[in-house]
Amino acid sequence: MSLISVKAANGLRVPLEGNPHEYIGQEPVQVDGESLYYRRLLADGDLLPVSGRLKTPKSQGASHGD
Repeated sequence: MSLISVKAANGLRVPLEGNPHEYIGQEPVQVDGESLYYRRLLADGDLLPVSGRLKTPKSQGASHGD
């Protein structure tokens, strides 16, 4: 699994793969770059690649102390 950093396009909230009640918003997060789900969202423009300080989604063991 290779992790990539993404955020949702302006005005969108994108559900996490495997957890449709958690969303990727404007805060960058790390996701599985080999996932067909995230690759399709990147190709469609719903997710945008980013670099910089990241927040890991809850489903991957993040803390909310940021």
